[in-house]
Amino acid sequence: MATYNNTWKNKVWMGWFFLQLPIILFMDLLDYMWPAWLYEPTGAPLHAAYEMKEWYIQTYNDPIVQWSAETASGHDSWMGLFMHLEFFFLLPTVLYGIYRLAVQRRGTSGGDELLFLVYALEVAFTTFVCIYDTGFLDEAVYPAAVKRELQFQLYAPWFVLPTLMAIDMATRILGRIKVADAALRARKSQ
Repeated sequence: MATYNNTWKNKVWMGWFFLQLPIILFMDLLDYMWPAWLYEPTGAPLHAAYEMKEWYIQTYNDPIVQWSAETASGHDSWMGLFMHLEFFFLLPTVLYGIYRLAVQRRGTSGGDELLFLVYALEVAFTTFVCIYDTGFLDEAVYPAAVKRELQFQLYAPWFVLPTLMAIDMATRILGRIKVADAALRARKSQ
């Protein structure tokens, strides 16, 4: 199976995966996958992650990061689905990406590229939903300037970079398809 060893692009992917791993484990899924005794009490092993998440919430009052099934108001019930996607799809893909690109260092196969394309599209789409949703936050609590900060400073990079990463993987896959089509045409012409 052919691999793409496009080193600088693979290094961007690897950097992204290394950035995503602690965010997924210790911010997004902190209270979803870890028991409270591991992060809430002072001196708990993951208390620093808990304090960082609390700082983020106090600084930005981001309702998406504060979401829980108990506090869901009905309109944002999609967040539960996003949490499941993050745990069952994004986290395993990030771990696999780190293994494939940082441990094996063998580049990407066609299967990897398809997986990473779906991953990038999923991250871009769910982030876009979050950007869109923040536009409907209560004006009394979230003035326009705060909404813009949430949308353009905090969420936009998590939409733009995965979109560019999806384009990278789509280009790689298209390259494979063109090579396969050319080989098929060459066989037919013989």
